[in-house]
Amino acid sequence: MNDITSYSGLNPANLDRSDYMNTLAAEALRAGLINESDIDRIRSDLMTALAEVIGYYTKNESSSVMADTANELSESMVYNIDTYLLSLKDDKRALDTLLDRRMSELYGKGYAINSEYYKQAKILFGRARFSRLKNGSAEYNKTLDKYFRYYLMNYSPKFTAHNKIYLSLSEYDLSGVYHINEAVEVLKRICEINRGPKADVIIDTPTAETEAQDN
Repeated sequence: MNDITSYSGLNPANLDRSDYMNTLAAEALRAGLINESDIDRIRSDLMTALAEVIGYYTKNESSSVMADTANELSESMVYNIDTYLLSLKDDKRALDTLLDRRMSELYGKGYAINSEYYKQAKILFGRARFSRLKNGSAEYNKTLDKYFRYYLMNYSPKFTAHNKIYLSLSEYDLSGVYHINEAVEVLKRICEINRGPKADVIIDTPTAETEAQDN
């Protein structure tokens, strides 16, 4: 909605898509759409949801984890919540949802979205390696054999949903930092490069060493 400022009092210029829930709440408070009690309730519900995520992580064997781990799980939880709120594509609707729904529900809906991205990424990664360029550059080969492989092996839409992959493939205009949804688009682009009219395509046959690593 382009006319959202006059419609709701929210100023889109004050919203950060990389920190959507927090900036949305802050902007709603500034605009007088919510009060400090609403902010306190959101914070309390976030802590309750984080306790649930920690329970998932420890398989209910513990209610506490190291501070670094708790921070990682919190970032993943908020990223999943942001993913769902952003999927609504309407700041006012996102605010209403933030106020009306439990954080655990928003986390679950965002988790489902990022899980689907993760599934797509793994399929596309397999296709990219299967149809790789025979004479690809060192960075191209590292991107497939090292960077993407490590990223996908260590990614979890439940516990590390916020993790990003760092790539430097300037020859194909693919340099940057990418979240899982953007990683899907990068892999689609690599697949296009692999089957392009000038591509020298071969089948990527795993060696015994790589098979052992995969297992």
